[in-house]
Amino acid sequence: MRPLPYIVVFLAAAFAVYWVASAGAAPSVFDAAEPALLAQAAPAPQVQTSLDAPPAQTPPANAPVNSPPAPATPQAVVDETALRYFAQQGDTERLQQEIARLRALYPNWEPPADPLAEDYVPDAGIIAIWDLFNNGDFAGARAAIAEKQQADPSFVPSEDLLRSLTLGEAGERLRNASDAKAYDTVISIAANTPDLLTCDNVDFLWRLAEAFAQKDNASRAVDTYSYVLTNCTDTAERYSTMQKAIDLLDRADLDPLFALEKTDASGVAEFAGLRLDLARRSVAAALQEGGAQPPAEDVALFQAEVERSGSGEDLRLLGYYQLQRNRTNEARRLFERALEAEPSAQSAQALGVALLQLRDGKAAEAALAPYRDDSDELTALYLDAAAAYLATQPRVVIEEDILGRIVDTVMGARDANAAQELGWYAFNFDQPQTAVEWFSLALQWQADLEPAAYGKMVASNALGDTTTVESIRTQWAGRSTRIADFGRTAQTTTTTPAAATPPLPEPRPSRPQEALRQTKPVAEVRTVAAAAPPQNASSRSSGCAAYVPPMSLSPGAALNHAWCLMGLNRPAQAVDHFARALHSGSETTRSDAAYGQSLAFIRMGLPDEAAVAAAAAPLTDRRAIELETAILTQQATNAYNIGDYSRALDLLDRRALYAAERNDLLTLRAWSYYHLRRFNESKRIFQAVADTGYGDAVAGLQAASAALQASSN
Repeated sequence: MRPLPYIVVFLAAAFAVYWVASAGAAPSVFDAAEPALLAQAAPAPQVQTSLDAPPAQTPPANAPVNSPPAPATPQAVVDETALRYFAQQGDTERLQQEIARLRALYPNWEPPADPLAEDYVPDAGIIAIWDLFNNGDFAGARAAIAEKQQADPSFVPSEDLLRSLTLGEAGERLRNASDAKAYDTVISIAANTPDLLTCDNVDFLWRLAEAFAQKDNASRAVDTYSYVLTNCTDTAERYSTMQKAIDLLDRADLDPLFALEKTDASGVAEFAGLRLDLARRSVAAALQEGGAQPPAEDVALFQAEVERSGSGEDLRLLGYYQLQRNRTNEARRLFERALEAEPSAQSAQALGVALLQLRDGKAAEAALAPYRDDSDELTALYLDAAAAYLATQPRVVIEEDILGRIVDTVMGARDANAAQELGWYAFNFDQPQTAVEWFSLALQWQADLEPAAYGKMVASNALGDTTTVESIRTQWAGRSTRIADFGRTAQTTTTTPAAATPPLPEPRPSRPQEALRQTKPVAEVRTVAAAAPPQNASSRSSGCAAYVPPMSLSPGAALNHAWCLMGLNRPAQAVDHFARALHSGSETTRSDAAYGQSLAFIRMGLPDEAAVAAAAAPLTDRRAIELETAILTQQATNAYNIGDYSRALDLLDRRALYAAERNDLLTLRAWSYYHLRRFNESKRIFQAVADTGYGDAVAGLQAASAALQASSN
């Protein structure tokens, strides 16, 4: 694979060989690189710059510059170790390169007919060096070379080995710099080691593009991604390249990359799924506060997909978009389809919002009823729907079972607004005493609720309770004109006055505005969330109190929202948002998401699920140890709770490899020994823990001592 050419600004003697070797190569991603970003680049190492044709070994200093190497003497022994090693590894490209190198050194030499023949005894030292290289131990490989040269001064490592080591070490430095977010260093290493930048090492190209993007050099990032899409053919790598570009670049910068899209034999574009995801993000971004209207082609593409797939999540997202455009009936149709396709609290909530906007309290109450206890937010929305149903004009008789569940929910939530609506409902069906009781209850829950005070006044007046009427007038005269004037105007009657009819309650927001206010626009998805929950998460946790569909967020925004939910101690909901973040093209975001999802499962008491989540993306050693410790702790506790004491001890032993045992776990270990009738070990641990002042160990110490005494009698 052709390496990327060098940066124009480095036209120094150190790069002359490379420019000759790279004549006619692909356009460089460095051609217009900012000098400030490259000023600290180290001089280019003098290594071979092409994998296609290794140069012959440098002749002695006194030999003519253009003369070929001297033919090998008949007695010369050709070292075929590397050649046969490549054959054993199945590396045909390097095998052919080594044959070419040996022929250049030894013109009379012929390669073996069968490089895998068992009659050849390889040089164990060279095999060991290559094994170290393949295992990524470059320092160990160089030390082995030095050791072999010391033992055999005639040993000269092959050009391929030295070049491979140089590239391997440079690649390791680039990878480490990228992980450390040292983007200037990434660019410098890439500039000085262009042989790294090939389709055989697409990860290095991705890291270079990320470095350019993070240094606000989007055009260079586009050039790098374009190089991959122009020259590389691996389908999965091309798709991942576009995913990474989407996560790091603004929408306008993606057009030249999409232009490099290929189609298969059936005419299906390779990035069709990513185009759809972008359209979905565009529609979701419009729901944010101040969000821009999505392009018409994005809306059309997303609508077509919704009609085709019938996905509940997509139906809800498109429904919220239609609500924002005041197309409430269309939103209701979409939400009804979503509830049919995916009966869930989220679908019911969306439908309930639309029905309340249409002032259909009866249908809203019915849709929300099965999910009214799923969350505080759904309970509040259900009570709004119930209040709207109770306030329907003209008044309707509500079935007894429906009225019963409304009453139960109102009492459980202590909701003053719904309670006063029950008061008006009772009053309108000639039950003034019941109405007084509901109005009084509403005032107990919210003392400043004027409609409840007015309702109690009207109902008390119908009962002839003038004392209560005047008491309410005295308390509220300065705060409510209608209460102050009640009974003193010609409009007042013993039946329901027109003014006594309360308005329908205001519906919940037409879209999840409060929650989506925390969502980042698509153009800002390049910001990487913190690896751990922000220390001030509790102070910002109200920002995620309202439900937001995970797929309506970009992976980066979903990660932020998930941490916010963790701050509210809602790990079950956070799990879904962490799962959305795992779809990010950024390895850092995926790592943070896997870490967070594991923590959420641990908090839910599901260690096995936490272990699976931890394997979803690479984790740092510190996080891996932290999660393994927490998972083993939970598993040991679970094993003890079900009476599997041997397994509890085994899990504690495994945990001890990562962290010291706390007093509570030492006590659990001691009780496990006790239940296994290993009283001496149990007593010894109980005694040690009790000596630290840990009170829970005292009872165990007494039990273990008593058991030992009983067993000795």
